[in-house]
Amino acid sequence: DHTPLLVDSGEATHIGNRNTFSFELSWFEKENFMDIIAREWAKRATGRTSVERWQNKIRHLRQFLRGWARNESGRYKQE
Repeated sequence: DHTPLLVDSGEATHIGNRNTFSFELSWFEKENFMDIIAREWAKRATGRTSVERWQNKIRHLRQFLRGWARNESGRYKQE
């Protein structure tokens, strides 16, 4: 039930020097975090299949959280 499913498409996963995304558990402690996630997840995603739409939702959420985390980090440093 909690074992991750790894899918290998055979394609290279390394993309230059691009930073990898890492989710921080401390984000759950931020006020309104779950509301923010729900709002972003509810946005319409494009794609021909349900898998494509899901991948696009995950991609959008990852991009959003990267920007959100940078912004939160800046606020923390100012405080």
